[in-house]
Amino acid sequence: MRRDDPVALQLKYTQRMMALLLFAPRPKHLVIVGLGGGSLTKFCHRHLPKTRITTIEIDARVIALAPAFAVPPDDGRHRVVHADACDWFASTGERFDAVLLDGYTDTGIASGFGDPAFYARIRECLKPEGLLVANILVTAEAFRGYRRVIGEAFDGQMICQKIVPDGNNVVFAFKALRAEPDWIAMAGEARKLATRHGLDFPAFLRALRRAHERGNAEHAEDAVLPMF
Repeated sequence: MRRDDPVALQLKYTQRMMALLLFAPRPKHLVIVGLGGGSLTKFCHRHLPKTRITTIEIDARVIALAPAFAVPPDDGRHRVVHADACDWFASTGERFDAVLLDGYTDTGIASGFGDPAFYARIRECLKPEGLLVANILVTAEAFRGYRRVIGEAFDGQMICQKIVPDGNNVVFAFKALRAEPDWIAMAGEARKLATRHGLDFPAFLRALRRAHERGNAEHAEDAVLPMF
């Protein structure tokens, strides 16, 4: 966190997660899983003034430190909830435009985030055009497992990106993704978002398009493999 600008996103993977706005430029309700130093929560609170934000954090110690990291106090459109995200999604009756998943413990990614039922439930909680954006920081071998689990929950409707040099994998999983997004129309939106939020959304869009095309090519190759 920059002391002179606590709201700025310093890490490339958090910046890339905000590419969700290319698909949902004006979300009404956004859920963030994992408070940490509050970077995603602070950015969304500042830059999305018409969005209701719910941040889920399992560790009370992290919540207690929130003021030290300039996380805004709860107000009419923003709240931090002390809960296990797996339990919270299982019990909520609300519907969301997007979910940002960035939950880690002292030992790594939260154990429950490998459960297929967790992602199936998140998909149920999304509005028809909603999406999940997940930061998955694990080994390449472990990521293949997460990719499979998320892909099964979202019927393969996802775009995966490796963030260099961070090493993070950012997965965009969609409740309903058109076979071919309107990249030209999205380019105009990306320029508006860049002006509005100060991030390089045109570059994010180009990277997403490359990843989407690469993913389609990989699926096509899989489809023509001989079966033995």
